[in-house]
Amino acid sequence: MKTMVKIFVDHEHLVRVINSLTELGITGFYLIEYQGMAPTNWKSFQLSEDPEMALKAIRDHSEPGVMVNTVVGSDKCQQLIKELEEALKGIRFTIIGHQVNSIKVKGDDNTHAKPK
Repeated sequence: MKTMVKIFVDHEHLVRVINSLTELGITGFYLIEYQGMAPTNWKSFQLSEDPEMALKAIRDHSEPGVMVNTVVGSDKCQQLIKELEEALKGIRFTIIGHQVNSIKVKGDDNTHAKPK
């Protein structure tokens, strides 16, 4: 079984996450930039039914972040999370691990083509 590990951090800590993953032997990952709000900030919001106003409020009050994702063997997940927690000590982060039931990868058909 495989586990998807998602690490959420502020932009300024992205390189620290990537370097930590590399030091831990993880060489395959992808990242997604996002806008988010901490639950402590969000709990005071009461949005109107107007979608435009809701989007504006979220844009105005959310913070940029990045989510780094990697897939590891489930037997390695807890150790990876423990080592990441140590490597990211002192900064704000969230780590989520969830099991992956299926992975299918289809590469670019041209990558294996013979030269003409």
